[in-house]
Amino acid sequence: MKLDVRRLNRILSYLFEDIKNLSDDDRELPIKWSVMHMFSSSQLASLVALKRGLNPELLAISAALHDIGAIKTKRRENHAENASIFVYEIIEVYNSSLRGDLPLINDEEIKIIHETVVNHSDKVNISDNLYVEAMKDVDSLDRYLHGINTKGDHINHLNNLLDIFEIKIEDEK
Repeated sequence: MKLDVRRLNRILSYLFEDIKNLSDDDRELPIKWSVMHMFSSSQLASLVALKRGLNPELLAISAALHDIGAIKTKRRENHAENASIFVYEIIEVYNSSLRGDLPLINDEEIKIIHETVVNHSDKVNISDNLYVEAMKDVDSLDRYLHGINTKGDHINHLNNLLDIFEIKIEDEK
């Protein structure tokens, strides 16, 4: 048995080629961080999706794209909302020229990916969309595993995943 993530891999390859040589000038975070976060959060997303009964490839594609707004605009502020146009553009490139004989990303899948990406930064409000909540958890865990100071609402989402492993992280008071 194997996990079918061929569309994810095609998109990750495209994104890597697109962003690997971007300059760090005027960026809040270096491109190297964005590349590491893109790949590692995609892997974590597949694992979380399997655990939660979600489509691993869809959550992983969402994870690959979740910070595309920050990458393209060079700013973290409103990066999730600013990702909207880029999500649609990248999926259109995949569907029109990258996919080869792989399946299209259909309208229902596009809706899931788009909603997940544009809502992942709202760590305070709980969404009815299981993909959005899973992405918030994945983002928080991946930041933590990369040594980023994790506090506030990120702790809640981090602990949502660490509960699986019976690990608790306390917020610094």
